[in-house]
Amino acid sequence: MRLHRLITAFCGAFMCLNVFAQDLPDESRISMCAVVPEGDIPAQAARNLETKLTRAIAANGFADNGYVDRFVLTAQVDITSKDVVPSTPPRVSQKMDVTFMVGDVVENKVYSTCTVSLAGIGTNETKAFISAFSKVSPKQQDLQGMLQEAKEKILAFYTSHCNEMVTNARSLAGMQKYDEAIFRLVSVPNVCSDCYKQCQEAAVSIYRQKVDAEGVALLSQAKAVWMKQPDASGAQEVANIISRIDPKSQNYSEVVAFRSEVGSKLEADAKREWDFKMQQYEDSQAFRQSIVDACKAVGVAFGNGQPKNVTKTVVSRWR
Repeated sequence: MRLHRLITAFCGAFMCLNVFAQDLPDESRISMCAVVPEGDIPAQAARNLETKLTRAIAANGFADNGYVDRFVLTAQVDITSKDVVPSTPPRVSQKMDVTFMVGDVVENKVYSTCTVSLAGIGTNETKAFISAFSKVSPKQQDLQGMLQEAKEKILAFYTSHCNEMVTNARSLAGMQKYDEAIFRLVSVPNVCSDCYKQCQEAAVSIYRQKVDAEGVALLSQAKAVWMKQPDASGAQEVANIISRIDPKSQNYSEVVAFRSEVGSKLEADAKREWDFKMQQYEDSQAFRQSIVDACKAVGVAFGNGQPKNVTKTVVSRWR
């Protein structure tokens, strides 16, 4: 009886862990995006297959945060037979092997694959493809097993390459590519706890370098504008420049002193406008954000600005 209760308790705990894993926030999961290369199958069918892959990603404990597309789930379709059924109207019947793959587009490396045989029939080729893809389930055993294998390999990748990732990010920062460096570091999910901590610390350090360098450059630019045009019009331009200086920058006390200097030399109407703009600046998100949230914002902005066609080009060569 005691053994039975022990087994029951263990099974209950295991189920709770599985439920908890499904409820983890996106930042705690490995980010993966669905990609179907263009040209192999009709566009409408490709979109249908991509939707199936996206559902499989979500159903198997991954996240798709929309800007980290290093790891992808893709599929290659090979037609094994194709017939036109003599009916009214004629129907297209196709059999195919669909090879699902998880890989790393940065390393150009495939981590895991599985192949599923499908068949579909429709009044045209596109509908035959969609009919076949309708049989793909996020809970399909082969697909689940492949995704689990990929997850383990991705976690191992982060563990074994963490120091290298931090070093590479610091090298990018040395070339003043601060946003890219931060993007790479904040892309590490916190499910990889040790590596996540190292990368967060490095990202914060690089963020401070970024805002310090930008703060010096922007303050110099603002002072040059004011020296050339010390009036209401110049003050407006100065306000626009100052608003781009992060309050976490090392020279922020100099910024405050310069603001006071500009304000003291403006006439009443211009002074009211200046004070209003400075208040807007202090009410901005930059003053409310923690440095960790600021790092994430930089990473998101950089990731969203990257061209997506690079990923499809790399994936189209996987076989």
